[in-house]
Amino acid sequence: MFQIFVLLLLLVSSAKSTANNSSENALGYELLEYRLEYLQKSHDKTSDQLSQILAKHYTMIKRLLNGVLIMTNHSSQLLEAHLRVQQPALVESCQQVDRSGRYTFQLTLSSAPFWVVCEANSFDGGWLVVQQRLDGAVGFNRSWADYRTGFGVVGGASEFWLGLEQLHQLTDNGRYELVVEVRKESGLYGYARYSEFKVAGEGEHYGLIRLGNYFGTIGDELRYHLGKKFSTFDSDNDNWKEGNCAKRTFFFDPDQAQPRSLYSPLPVLLRTIPAVEEVSRPPSLRGVVC
Repeated sequence: MFQIFVLLLLLVSSAKSTANNSSENALGYELLEYRLEYLQKSHDKTSDQLSQILAKHYTMIKRLLNGVLIMTNHSSQLLEAHLRVQQPALVESCQQVDRSGRYTFQLTLSSAPFWVVCEANSFDGGWLVVQQRLDGAVGFNRSWADYRTGFGVVGGASEFWLGLEQLHQLTDNGRYELVVEVRKESGLYGYARYSEFKVAGEGEHYGLIRLGNYFGTIGDELRYHLGKKFSTFDSDNDNWKEGNCAKRTFFFDPDQAQPRSLYSPLPVLLRTIPAVEEVSRPPSLRGVVC
């Protein structure tokens, strides 16, 4: 009987212990669940905050990129405008321009471009400046090589000679008219106009091989050079056997006609006339005594 009582006592004690353990376990699970829920909420909150920060940063970066793009486009427009001003426009004839200035000239698609000055005001415009003398800053007693390729700085406010080869290429690819202008120190103005003008190639020493009818007020002085070859101090191609008469030979040099002191320098210009006008008016090269 005693043994049965002890066994019952042990069973009751074991049941109480199990109940207590179960209660403690339930409480532990509840605490763990609460902690997990707290951590999840904290994580979600932190994630939301990070998302908001990233969204703000993205918005700021997008605005900055848009600003950079706008500035880049604006800078590109300014650069293009600057280049258009600084870099001469490409033309095939000075008759294509309506404003005097410096342009890049290309005679044909296969030829190399070169700089020219176009004169759009005198004689109805369309003239190409072959030579420009202003203040004597550039010496014109030059070698054959200099006269062949040209010298000086081609520009509206500088002295230069375009070059015999360029002059030959121009007049060899079309019909041109020449105008030589002079102005005395007193202000008296005069000109000589020729209905046609052509220069030979270097193999013929850039001779003046064609000169049309004369019109003007200063006399037909250039006629003397027709059929003559071009000469410089280091390339004697004249017909004078006793020496070289080319001190500063140039087709439009007033030393060959009138004293230089009587005249102020003017540009030498070149112009071509469209084929539809050839019947009534020859093509044009304009030259000016300097």
